[in-house]
Amino acid sequence: MNVTNLLPWRQQRRARCLRFWGGAFVGTSLLVLVAAFSMRMNHLITLRALQTQLAGTQSVQRGLVSRQRSTAEAQNPAGTPPRRAWQPVLESLAGAMPAQVWLTELRYQPPALMLIGYATTLQALSALRNGLEHIDGFTPGSEGELRQDSQGRWMFTLHLKSEG
Repeated sequence: MNVTNLLPWRQQRRARCLRFWGGAFVGTSLLVLVAAFSMRMNHLITLRALQTQLAGTQSVQRGLVSRQRSTAEAQNPAGTPPRRAWQPVLESLAGAMPAQVWLTELRYQPPALMLIGYATTLQALSALRNGLEHIDGFTPGSEGELRQDSQGRWMFTLHLKSEG
């Protein structure tokens, strides 16, 4: 059974209500589509920015690697021996040093390594001299200056000769 609306204002009100809710539905649908499109574009733009940043970082890294290679080649021309690895030498030197001895200066002028420092006792300095015989790649060389400062510490200079 179909109900007929006889009053014209009821028909106008019904049409106005349908227009309002229809507009609200269409507006909401458009708003959801615009938001989804915006989020997708934001994702694509962010992805493109990250790809560009990655490409730039990789380019800088390749440039640094090539510069390091060219610098290493310039510092070590063909026919010259490579730089010596100092870590094992310094570790064995640290192991040979008694607690009463400390270095103030360490100089390497090929073929000699010069140790300058202080010792609280002559026995500690003697123990250092004995320990220097076991430093890899070096042999004990000439002994340098030995003197006592105003506080009773012994200032020393020792030389090690490079073996290779």
